[in-house]
Amino acid sequence: MSLSKPIDNLAKALAVLVIEEENYSYIDKLGYAPSKDLALYYIKEALRDLHSLIRGGRFEKPYAKALISQVSFEEAERAIEEIGEIATRKQLRETLSMIASKALAISAKALVKEEKKEGG
Repeated sequence: MSLSKPIDNLAKALAVLVIEEENYSYIDKLGYAPSKDLALYYIKEALRDLHSLIRGGRFEKPYAKALISQVSFEEAERAIEEIGEIATRKQLRETLSMIASKALAISAKALVKEEKKEGG
C-alpha cells in the first residue's frame, strides 16, 4: 500500500505537532481509531491545534517551521475526503496506521537533524 500525496501531506501536518509540541497523542489516537467518525474527529482536533500554532506564529523548533512550509493543505484536505470514502474497517485500520507511522518517521527524521545541528 503506497501513500497518496494527500495522505502524505496529512502525515507531515501531524509530524509538525510532534516536533513542535512533543505531543504524540494526536498520532496515537488516530492510529488506534476504531471508526471513521472517530478518525475524522481526531484529525479535526489535530488540525485545530495546528491552526492555532500557525496563526500564533509560535513555532520555536526550526524543523517544525520548515516542515509546515512543505505541507499542502489542499492535499491534506483531499486526504480527509479519502478517509471519508474508505469502505472497510480493514482499509481504515491500514490507512490510519500508515498515516501514524509516516508521521512518526517524518518527525523522527526532523528531530535527529535538529539534534545534530545543535550538537555539532
